[in-house]
Amino acid sequence: MKKIMLTLLALLLVLPVISGAQQGVQGKKVSLGSFLPMSGPVAFIGRGVREGMDTYIKYFNQEIKTGGYNFEGFFLDDAFEAAKSISIVRDLSENKKVFALVGAVGTPGILGSLEFIKRKGIPFVYQGSGVSELYDPPIRNVFPVQPSYVGEGRLFIKFIANHLKKKKIVYVFQRDAGIIEAAEGTKKGMNEMIAQYRRQGIRIVGEIPFGRADSDLSPVASRIKQLDPDVVVVFAFGGAAVGIVKSAREAGIDLKKVPLVTTYVNSDPIYFKLALDMWNDVFIGAWAKPDSGDYFKNFMRVWKKYSGTTRDPSPYNIAGWIAMEVFAEGFNRMIKKSGTPSWNNYISAMETFHEGGGWADGMSYKLAYKKFDPKDKLCRYPQNYQYFIVGVDRKYQLYKKAKNLEDLFMAAY
Repeated sequence: MKKIMLTLLALLLVLPVISGAQQGVQGKKVSLGSFLPMSGPVAFIGRGVREGMDTYIKYFNQEIKTGGYNFEGFFLDDAFEAAKSISIVRDLSENKKVFALVGAVGTPGILGSLEFIKRKGIPFVYQGSGVSELYDPPIRNVFPVQPSYVGEGRLFIKFIANHLKKKKIVYVFQRDAGIIEAAEGTKKGMNEMIAQYRRQGIRIVGEIPFGRADSDLSPVASRIKQLDPDVVVVFAFGGAAVGIVKSAREAGIDLKKVPLVTTYVNSDPIYFKLALDMWNDVFIGAWAKPDSGDYFKNFMRVWKKYSGTTRDPSPYNIAGWIAMEVFAEGFNRMIKKSGTPSWNNYISAMETFHEGGGWADGMSYKLAYKKFDPKDKLCRYPQNYQYFIVGVDRKYQLYKKAKNLEDLFMAAY
């Protein structure tokens, strides 16, 4: 009897560890979750990302089914409020007990919940933010995907110097909470790269902050004209970015002569509906593979079959697809390598992405996670590559005719 009791006690001690490691896995069903703004000022972003994730889940469950597993998603609305994000993360990880967090959107909520996620150890794949806190210092269970704002700032300067052939930059940025952190990261990256191009005369001649509460943006446009730049970088999201473009146009600024460059966050075609012809000639960052090649053909087939809509996918839909696609690639590698879903096995599988020069079989480009090293920010660095698109006749086109993806994409580092 004593021996039996000792055996039962040992099992009781081990079971919490096992259940913690395999949280979110019931039979062949894997539960995933995250928080997104599906109401509030950037609801169109959160809804778009969720549509993309839901579409990929349907595709995985019907056509991929690695190891016979199915995915189930719990994607909840935080209205772009950090307090709600934190509450949702706790609910998902401690009550719903999801296996991983995938595709969160919004810098305030992501930063607000990051310390809890780090302590919990739950895998966190793809964040709708490019702040450096996601990778510097690296966090073992956190895998950022979309490019760093610091990296994008570096690429703004490369693009301005090497493609636009401009020198005098005015930096217009949104100072609202949840965006100012990203804007500061972009400025840091710009300054890093300006130091390398100083001999070419590249410099920032002025900085102009503005906020969502500024109902009249004509003073911003007037200040741009006073500073007399030959290129303007605008770091603002959604309607705020549109407002700057409209004000610049109304002030008589010719975007063909003084180009305006803005972040990949503003790459959705919806901006042509918001700004009409005014959005033409605006250069925007982009990071998902362009709509060509066999991969994109299959993506469009899947989108038409499983999305439940007849319209073409938006960049936010594609971002959601990428979030779930990257998670699934790690899941596939885990099952093939170990056969057993667990947090440690999943993290180990994700750390193989660097092999062969980076994973480039999906919609993202050359993700290169490697073995965790707390002193190496590159072990969790997000996508290092971007390119640019430009508005022409209310449509986007590539900034240049490229021979191949290597010719199209630019590396931040």
